[in-house]
Amino acid sequence: MNLSFVPIPSDEDWGTSDSLRHISDFIITDVIVLSCDLITDVDLHEVLNTYRKNNASLVSLYFSTSKDEQCVFTVPGPKSKNKLEKDIIGYDSKTSRLLLMASASDYEETMPLSSSLLNKCLNLSLCSNLLDSHMYIMKRWIIDYLSKNKSMATLKGELLPFVVKEQLSKHVQGQAKGKPNESLDENDEKVDIFNIPKEFNISSLYDVGNKSCAGDLLKCYACIMDSNIGVRANTLFDYCRINKIITKLNLNLEDEKDKISPEAEILSNQFEKNTCFVGPHTKIMEKTSIKSSNIGSRCIINPKTRITDCILMNGVIIEERCVLQNCIVCHDAIISAGCELKDCLISGNFKVPTGGKHYNEVLTAIDRLMEI
Repeated sequence: MNLSFVPIPSDEDWGTSDSLRHISDFIITDVIVLSCDLITDVDLHEVLNTYRKNNASLVSLYFSTSKDEQCVFTVPGPKSKNKLEKDIIGYDSKTSRLLLMASASDYEETMPLSSSLLNKCLNLSLCSNLLDSHMYIMKRWIIDYLSKNKSMATLKGELLPFVVKEQLSKHVQGQAKGKPNESLDENDEKVDIFNIPKEFNISSLYDVGNKSCAGDLLKCYACIMDSNIGVRANTLFDYCRINKIITKLNLNLEDEKDKISPEAEILSNQFEKNTCFVGPHTKIMEKTSIKSSNIGSRCIINPKTRITDCILMNGVIIEERCVLQNCIVCHDAIISAGCELKDCLISGNFKVPTGGKHYNEVLTAIDRLMEI
């Protein structure tokens, strides 16, 4: 397998659509878009099979409501109310056809539904409790359309809702009977998504998949799955949640070394190995109490220290006589001797002064501000 890594300009505030447009010349076949913050144990073959058997234009993976609702915890940092992002997803309960994508924040009390949607879809189900995994499979020609329509910057917010909406447009049937092979005119200001590029094999659209969808040029599907793990760690709340429930999930860890690296040196007899993860080359000294914590690699935890419900990233140093509870300590930070920290977020490479006592704070250098 030959892999190509195409960098995205770091000084540009691009959305996913912008990034796909940037690498479009490297995309030669159908596309899988996978978010880097997705954590799941689902069999992705099922998503691919949904795409293949329906000859879909687009398939989006959703997770049903998480089973860890009983997980209650405090998010480190200043006290604030967690605002959950909710999507409104409409789909056909019999065929799994994806019919509506919208953000709940765009509506207050009512949400209008088009008559064409209600007339065509007799088995419409609307949900606001599904998690969008940000995994999408789409036809190559959607990238062609995106490349020619530079007004769309985001994938989930602009392109995908547009594609899902347009599949029910009357224009679909008109184009199917007319000249579907008519190519895109790059000089047109407004690109018609139904003007399929010449290189696209349109004959494959008509004879595969659900018969009720025969003749549709655009076919979008929702793949809704129950999952032991289905989390996107794209917020501080979700990052904390997956770290707190990870030891309780059935991960089929057959050996202790899957949780505690054989290359870690643990001298403490008050280390709860059943509730902790420890990375390689980490050293935990004697007279140290550690419970329900995830510890990265190359960390050093010195004697007479208590750590509970914490996340320690790589290269963290905890000096003697420290007490940490429900804290996130980012990479290469140093917690000096005698510190007491609770519900705090410590930025990377930051050194907490000796004897410091901090609660519900973000500890960072002025020139290393953190985005929470």
